[in-house]
Amino acid sequence: MMIGIVVVSHIGLANELIYATELILGSLEAVVAVSIDRDMSVEAAKEELHKAVSLVGKDGDGTIILTDLFGGTPTNISAEFLCEGVVEILTGVNLPMLIKGIGARTNHGLDDLAALLKDYARSAIMRPSELLRSTQ
Repeated sequence: MMIGIVVVSHIGLANELIYATELILGSLEAVVAVSIDRDMSVEAAKEELHKAVSLVGKDGDGTIILTDLFGGTPTNISAEFLCEGVVEILTGVNLPMLIKGIGARTNHGLDDLAALLKDYARSAIMRPSELLRSTQ
């Protein structure tokens, strides 16, 4: 079992998040970036996203779409692909979320993975100054 991952963002953020993840984890399977820029039509963006979801979800274990901003075009377009048990969406993508998702996608179902990543990404936000103060 391997859940596919599509990262959808404004401009090149999705590409860079995947690139950074590859620097840390090495080559990635069933992970695709879709970057939406201001010159791209909504129809072109939908077509690109459809191709990405079809590609990473072709083994039938589901696809999780990670978007950059709730209410933004990448999330709004992605919402059209939402399908219970087949495609799930999480907004606020960050590097810890993506890394955790890649590591956890082979031993979690789609719904469980989405819940895990939501909680994990929230807990991965840190203020180093708070940690330093607590050790003094």
